[in-house]
Amino acid sequence: MLQITRQTEYAIRGLQDLTRRRADAPVQLKVIAASCEVSEAFLAKIFQMLAQAGIVKSHRGVKGGFSLGRAPEEISLREVVEVCEGGIVLNHCLRKVNPCDRRDTCDVAPVWQKAQDALTGALDGTSLADIA
Repeated sequence: MLQITRQTEYAIRGLQDLTRRRADAPVQLKVIAASCEVSEAFLAKIFQMLAQAGIVKSHRGVKGGFSLGRAPEEISLREVVEVCEGGIVLNHCLRKVNPCDRRDTCDVAPVWQKAQDALTGALDGTSLADIA
């Protein structure tokens, strides 16, 4: 079965929540977690990765929490998926590092490439604003 991980699913849920709030002030992680019905500890780990990628901003202190790092129209689902999944590769022959030795002679490699291009295109063409 080919599917994204819960980490990616929860990241998208949390980002949707932040986008829908359009808050002027940071939103506490526990508020986002409760709204999304996600473990606060797991969401904290996910939001740390998103913060390192500049997708969200982390604000410390009593009134701390998280806010979007950029406008929701500027954050694509592809970016979120790639941060959470470590990239998008449908088959090992499409990897940049250590690809399959048979890629150049394989009749199936172009099909995998076409499928991957369709997936990344759909994710590229969808922003947080589109799904909020």
